[in-house]
Amino acid sequence: MSTMSTSPLLSNRLNPFLSEVNFKKSCETVCTKAKRHDKNTVDNILFHDDPNKAFIEINKRAFIWYLAIGSMTNPISLYLRDLTPLISYPAKCPDYRLVFRDCCGMADIEYCPGKEFHGVVHLLPMKQMLYLDQIEHIYQRIIVNTIDYQQCFHLVYVYKMNLVEQQERPMNLPSERYIDLIVKGCEYFGVHTSYINRLKHEQPVIARKSPTTYEKINNVPDNVFFTNEDLLKHNGKHPAFSLWISVNGKILEYKGLPSNDHPDYANKKQFYEFVLSCLGGREVTYVISRSWYEPMYKLPLNDDDLTDEHRAFAEDMCVSCCLRSSGNSHESCWRPIGRLRKTSKNSQS
Repeated sequence: MSTMSTSPLLSNRLNPFLSEVNFKKSCETVCTKAKRHDKNTVDNILFHDDPNKAFIEINKRAFIWYLAIGSMTNPISLYLRDLTPLISYPAKCPDYRLVFRDCCGMADIEYCPGKEFHGVVHLLPMKQMLYLDQIEHIYQRIIVNTIDYQQCFHLVYVYKMNLVEQQERPMNLPSERYIDLIVKGCEYFGVHTSYINRLKHEQPVIARKSPTTYEKINNVPDNVFFTNEDLLKHNGKHPAFSLWISVNGKILEYKGLPSNDHPDYANKKQFYEFVLSCLGGREVTYVISRSWYEPMYKLPLNDDDLTDEHRAFAEDMCVSCCLRSSGNSHESCWRPIGRLRKTSKNSQS
């Protein structure tokens, strides 16, 4: 587990109790909706397993052994990305340590002989793994060894953060929300209590904001409004219309990719392609609430189920992780151009 240089922020630790009630309610909701795999089908797939391979191939189908180290340890996060593991179990990864990098303090692994960290291994259909690859656009998959709690080894895929200009991204503190996701996921899937306690009591975090301090998208032009029909035209599919998205009723226009010699061009291009594939021309607040799940809030089942405070949180996450003007890989790619005209399904702030 990573540590940072001396800072007042190092005194902040996870308070797991703030989100316990709503996380439990969310789990109850997911349990009624989650897909159940037939045991005979799973057993037949596992019959073809080879611990020396990070995948299983059977009848032209492929399944991937995937070690989750961040939010994908959490059952709600899996559900929100339509990921349905055939099986999941806790395991440790020898000769690596868990670290947190980049502006948002996202989980990464670092080779460190003699060290180990714990995570959750999922067996995913190949199609779901490829979909997750799109979401985890700043990572690439590598193969590592894992050891389960019965001391059996298995090769698995894990995400390793992409380099920038041939260098590792800088270390950074994770958010309290992010560590809460990991801790609750590890508890759910039975990771050793001793490791969970290290995350709770030893890992410094950036404390959760008070809702009154959530950041907003600024510099939105006054008295400029667009309809849902206007927004839909700007889905990025037609060259005559630029790419737009709406965040909490505020329209953002995509300004375009940097030159291809930009140090983070590949990641920017991959992020753009992901937005273009499924978010263009849409009000994305509900999508953000799913992508950046916050266990403090009860899981929303649709856009109308989002509270105003939850919408404000989604906007804050967009500003913090996509629009911040310093130290962010998506700097200056978007500009606010107006607001979405308010309807019963949209809120503005």
